[in-house]
This record gives sequence, structure tokens and C-alpha cells, in this order.
Amino acid sequence: MSSDTADDTCCASCGKTPSGDIKLKKCACNLVKYCSVTCQKDHRSQHKAACKKKLAELFDEQLFAPPPPREDCPICFLPMPASADQTTYKVCCGKVICCGCLVAAANVENNTHSPKCPFCRNKAVNSDSKLVKQYRKRMEENNDCIATYGLAGMYLFGNMGLPQDTSKAIELLTLASEQGSLEAAVNLANMYDEGNGVTRDVKKFLHYTQMAAMKGNEQARFNLGAYEAEQRRNHVRATKHFAIAARAGYDAALPMCTAGYRSGVLTKEEFEQILRCHKDEKDSMKSEQRDIAMVELASQEHMFVGPK
Repeated sequence: MSSDTADDTCCASCGKTPSGDIKLKKCACNLVKYCSVTCQKDHRSQHKAACKKKLAELFDEQLFAPPPPREDCPICFLPMPASADQTTYKVCCGKVICCGCLVAAANVENNTHSPKCPFCRNKAVNSDSKLVKQYRKRMEENNDCIATYGLAGMYLFGNMGLPQDTSKAIELLTLASEQGSLEAAVNLANMYDEGNGVTRDVKKFLHYTQMAAMKGNEQARFNLGAYEAEQRRNHVRATKHFAIAARAGYDAALPMCTAGYRSGVLTKEEFEQILRCHKDEKDSMKSEQRDIAMVELASQEHMFVGPK
């Protein structure tokens, strides 16, 4: 049976049906089944093209699926701001807190350095060595991806009394990515794209960027759009990525969607829907408290300690 449209109740190679010790296993593409590895190898030359095409289609279904909802601030319960610069990580409890709640807590205490964590109310440590110790503890005992990412940044730039060690930073960025840090994945992808501290590797750049994009990182999604447009000249796929990022509230993707509409890649209805989604998403992240915080933080960048 050489056809890929064959009945999947029998082996696509020899035609055997399940019975006794004979069990059929699906090919990764889900198009056909085989009774043995030998049959799968024998049938590969006939099935390879259809299998590759189907796998690409299945991957695209995952790649372009709607991203998961944005996480909420654990204090005000509003969706987190789109920009990581408007959040901060508190290593004492492992929580990421929005700028609005951080500044509000600082103002209540009348101290812009906010010595107590707004969430767990523990006092902030008073030395770099103690802060590094807290990061290591959360990384080792809690498998905390943001703590791992924070340590990677310290080694990458030689901060907090740690030596500058690019190899160690890449090791920690890789670990943080595997633990679930989307920011670590984006940074690691950029290093592979630029050959910064590593051998340039486009496959690894795409792997980490796609991984972060599918889990909801708008910067990664935008980077995929830029890659499709600039490297592959595929403006249809590029616009799909930009549209997903724009719907999620990512401002930099809007001009790209505008270009897609003007070039005919997007219809008027699709473009209008993207604009509405972008506005709704931005509105959901707004609050008076956050607006006040952004004004105050414009001249107080030292408020944010740890990974952004």
C-alpha cells in the first residue's frame, strides 16, 4: 500500500491489520500507521514528501495559534503591562509585580526605594552578595526561571559583584529558557542570531524565538515577523506574526500591520479587527495607578532591580 490516503486501520507499507501481537503506530504526521519500524523505513521514500508537508502544516497550526492570556499582577489583578520595563521581579517571593503596585507601595511608605516587598512584605536585602544569594537559592530550590534569568544577566554584564562570564551566562540563559523564561529565550535567540558569545546559528535562533512566541512573548512574535519579511521575503507569514503581536497590544507591530493592509496582504475587515483588539488589550492593562507610576519612574529608573 503505497498511497498516503490508504486506510489507516492497516499498515501503510505491508497492509497488515492489528491482531494479536501486531499493533499499529501512527507516523508523526498522523496520516498513516505502521506495524513496525522496518515497514516505516521501507515506506519512507513514498511517504517522505507528504509527511514533511503535513508536519509543516501541523507546526504552523501551533505557531499561529492564539497566544495564551497575559498573566495578571498578583496585587492589582490587572493584566501585566506589555512592556517588561513596566514590571519588576521580587526575588524574596518570586513574584513579578506591575509598576503601579510597586510605586504605590513605595509612596505609602514614603520611600522611593520601597524597602519592603509589596507582596510578601519582607525587607529588601542591603548588599549585592545577599541579593545574589537569594537569586541562587530560588534558582536551586524553587526551579525559578526568572531567578535563573536574573543570574544569567549578572554574569553576562558582570553585575552584583559577579565576574563577567559569557559562557556561564549562556549556560544559565539556556537553563532559564528550559525552565520557562520567555525573556531568556528571546535574549538567547538574539545571541545566536548575532553570534554574540556563541557561534551564529539560525536554527537555534528560530527554535528559541518560536518557543517564546508560541507561549505569548510579543517581542519574539515581532522578531519572527521581521525574520520572515527581511530574510525570507514572505510578507504573508510576516504579517500573520505582526497581526498576532498587534492584537496582544504590542505597539511596534501596528505600523507593520498598516503596511500589510496598504499592500493588500490584510483586508479592511482584518485590519480593523486588529486595531480594535490592540485598543482593547491596551485598555485592559491601563489604570490610574500605573499612569502615575510611569510619570514618577521616568526620573527614577533605579527603582527596578533584577531582570526586566
